[in-house]
Amino acid sequence: MNKIVSLALVALFILSGHAHAADRYVLDNAHTQVIFKADRFGLSNTFGSFADVSGELMLDEKNPEDSSVAATIRVASLRSDNDTREGHLKSGNWLDAEAFPEITFVSTGVEQVDETTAKVTGDLTVRGVTKSVTLDVTLKNMGPDPVSKRKAVGFSATTSLNRHDFGVSIAENLIGADVQIFIETLAIEAE
Repeated sequence: MNKIVSLALVALFILSGHAHAADRYVLDNAHTQVIFKADRFGLSNTFGSFADVSGELMLDEKNPEDSSVAATIRVASLRSDNDTREGHLKSGNWLDAEAFPEITFVSTGVEQVDETTAKVTGDLTVRGVTKSVTLDVTLKNMGPDPVSKRKAVGFSATTSLNRHDFGVSIAENLIGADVQIFIETLAIEAE
């Protein structure tokens, strides 16, 4: 098994309070996308995304169990290519961007599946409600970033949420309860 690949995958989403020999990485907002998909009327899917995502990864390659990650999504950065829908989704009936301006994720554990994939569990907080979710994570690559020349690591992740678990229960007969999440991210070693 490729040691660097395995260490990077494990390290991305493990919660720890003791990152003693870790390298600090930051999520590159320009190369991090969080996309969501929900069923509409049982006839079509509606997509949206968040443009403002930040986070920090403490990567300890020798002791991945001592690594950690935390990410924050700004709800006001929600985009769906429709001003009316964006207004609804940011309103108090849905994500309530005014009262709850951030969605956060903090990892709590990982189960490595193979050399490049893992099931990652973490605490997701939406509208002030925290639930445990599991992400299916795939390591894309680890190596020097061509622009910054610093070390970088890229991941893809997916999960499915029930919006009712987070207090978003409006329009039950119109919009499906399950929301699929797709994440693409690049983390670059901090200067």
